Amino acid sequence: MKALITYYPYKGRTDRVAAVSADLLRAKGEVELQELKPSDDIKDFFGQRMAALGRKRSRLGRDVKLDASHYDLMVIISPLWAFRPVPAINAFLDKVNGLHGKRVAAFLTSASCIGAAGSFRNIRHVLESKGASTIDELYIPYNKNNKGDSITSLVKDLL
Repeated sequence: MKALITYYPYKGRTDRVAAVSADLLRAKGEVELQELKPSDDIKDFFGQRMAALGRKRSRLGRDVKLDASHYDLMVIISPLWAFRPVPAINAFLDKVNGLHGKRVAAFLTSASCIGAAGSFRNIRHVLESKGASTIDELYIPYNKNNKGDSITSLVKDLL
């Protein structure tokens, strides 16, 4: 099995989820980690939340892998800001292709689950429109992000 994990890190929480996911998947095959680093990343707290609330898209770098046809599994990990995925993940979802018949796992991290259901609904809609065959969803609260064992227990059954 070959998997691509795409994530947007901000304060290290999604980094931990991506690292644990990669460790679990390496036992099953090849794993590539892809950290999104937008060229127009917003640094201030208020600006970030307003961009997410407005469902903005970031400019992704040229090195971002957008063709999922080479992978058996795509994992997408995003924090929730203002109850929505971050602009970099929105841009990635818009541009990713090659998902027909693919399995996708979407993980959202946040201090509060408010907005998670709507965000998963929107993510599912985009992925289904691109032909993904199986879409798994997992909400990971920040308090579970602090320890690798907690993340492992949440993620292992899904992956």
